[in-house]
Amino acid sequence: MNTPAPKQDVFDKLLDTYVEELMSMSDEQALCGADPVAMEKEGMELLRRSSEAAGRRRLDAARAKLAKQKASPVAMAAVPATTAQEARSFLARAANDGRYTMAARELKEMSDDEALRLYAQIKWLESQQTPSGDDT
Repeated sequence: MNTPAPKQDVFDKLLDTYVEELMSMSDEQALCGADPVAMEKEGMELLRRSSEAAGRRRLDAARAKLAKQKASPVAMAAVPATTAQEARSFLARAANDGRYTMAARELKEMSDDEALRLYAQIKWLESQQTPSGDDT
């Protein structure tokens, strides 16, 4: 089955035309009399600064995500302190409890952190239910 090629938008056409024009120029025309070594050095410096800026943005995004996770209701829930083994036991019971729907998981293969996180999440969800069991 052949699917039609997506239509190029105006900016794609502009970029393609620009690249074609640049490729058809001689080196002297493309450089407009500039020193090639200086241009290469300037380009490498620009690339280095761009990479550093992108790295800073990724780090800032990761820090913001971590702060958001720490501030989430699950993290702030008053979950009783428990061990990973106690959390796994609770999760095994919860998997057979009709109140919970859990994806099939191999609890023995789950990391301690994941077991504790899932335990905290379920406990938080329980705390959000009204006493009658109706969560409205």
